[in-house]
Amino acid sequence: MQSLKHRPAIPRGKGRRKRAKIKLSRKRVLLAGAAAVLMVLVGRSLLPALGVSAPGLGGHPDETPTDVVTKAPPAPTIDLNGVMVHGGGTPMITLNPGLVRLGGNVTVSGNGFDQGSMIDVYLGASAQQPGAKPGKSAAPGGKPHQVATAKAGKWGVFTANFAMPNTMSAPVQEVTAQARGSDKVAKAEASVAQGAGQATLSAVVGKPGDVLNLTVKGFSPGEQLNVYWGRINGDPNLTLKADEDGSVGKTPIKVGVTAVGTTSLIVVGKTSGAAASAPFQVLRLYPSIKLAPYAVKATQKITFSGSGFAPGERVLVRLNAAGGQPVMAIETDGAGTFKGAGIVMPFQLKGAQSMVFTGEQSRAAVASGFTILPFTPQARTNAYGGLPGTVVNFYATQFAPNEAVHVSVRTAKGAKPELVAAFRVDAKGSARAVGQYTIPGDTEDTVVFSLHGQSSDATATVNFKVDKSGGPVDIPPNKPYTVPKNLEN
Repeated sequence: MQSLKHRPAIPRGKGRRKRAKIKLSRKRVLLAGAAAVLMVLVGRSLLPALGVSAPGLGGHPDETPTDVVTKAPPAPTIDLNGVMVHGGGTPMITLNPGLVRLGGNVTVSGNGFDQGSMIDVYLGASAQQPGAKPGKSAAPGGKPHQVATAKAGKWGVFTANFAMPNTMSAPVQEVTAQARGSDKVAKAEASVAQGAGQATLSAVVGKPGDVLNLTVKGFSPGEQLNVYWGRINGDPNLTLKADEDGSVGKTPIKVGVTAVGTTSLIVVGKTSGAAASAPFQVLRLYPSIKLAPYAVKATQKITFSGSGFAPGERVLVRLNAAGGQPVMAIETDGAGTFKGAGIVMPFQLKGAQSMVFTGEQSRAAVASGFTILPFTPQARTNAYGGLPGTVVNFYATQFAPNEAVHVSVRTAKGAKPELVAAFRVDAKGSARAVGQYTIPGDTEDTVVFSLHGQSSDATATVNFKVDKSGGPVDIPPNKPYTVPKNLEN
């Protein structure tokens, strides 16, 4: 009889421990899976609400929404020097630098937003330029895409930074700052820089307008050399002539206007076609403006001087906006400065205002604030009071120069004001013994005169005390007053 083969017996205690380990491993796998699902759900719901983004959770600032539509700022409504401008109180942004290289950093400075509001910054091709192609992807500069987010601090001011994409089809990009859940929006434009011999510069870092020494070699004898900053086409920034050895010794030149960051000075021989370049790091311009005075009334002139712009460039002056048609242009001198410019303020502007100065070539921008003060006229009559029948005329000061003033009277509480006289003040805003009004016979107590400036919209009031007559007074009523044509405004 064959003996049966038996498997080795497993001790009872070890078998139980093995089965327990298997069950424990399965539980760990299930718990780990549940934890992973919970983390994804929390990331998708909680993190975006806190303004935190992570790969795979959505809300990444580099993602391009397909339905982004940036709002348009309100249209300007006030005529200043023949140009329509905003009247103040509207959001505004400036860019530094305004002329930027692909991949370069841009700082957005904004004001006029609500304190504590979240501001989303978008970048897209300007619709008002040749070459803009709406519908292209965000990278080439078509549809607007979000590039930064910031929170407005005290006084509604914010600062945000973003990097210009490395590829761009349109040379002008529109930057939009848009407050979440609000109609407050501001726009500005950034320009994208286009971009045998030896050339050597005496320095490798500087800003537009700085003087360097240039040395070149290896060109044809006596040929014309065209010097360019950051480009090789268009009109040269400078023209030199090579000597009989095809060289130019140490020659002082000014750093030209080009995009901030790493660039090159390029020298091209007009006859030989030979070219040479020298690397250079262009620093930002930091322009400054001085206004005088910082508070004016309508019809008064505010003057300004500036420095820190590129030499010989036009500085475009705008009111309460970084873009659009300028109200005037001023040319800088060889040091990038200007002075003695000014503009007269119109009646429609009131309160706090901002004036923006932008270099036409460098795109360097700076804003400076000032205040439009209200007119506070004063008036009095030829007498502080009198009996019915008293003839009253008027004295006035501190109205707007040469404006028409209309006089209304209210003879009883709740009565409708009645126009009774009009006159024009002089160049100092004053008038003496003008207009005429007779206190009616049935008037008692107090008569209130209101003198309203038609240009300044300022009003002065005078209370005339009417004494009791002790009985009926027979005085012809005042004839209805009609304002003459020359005093209507």
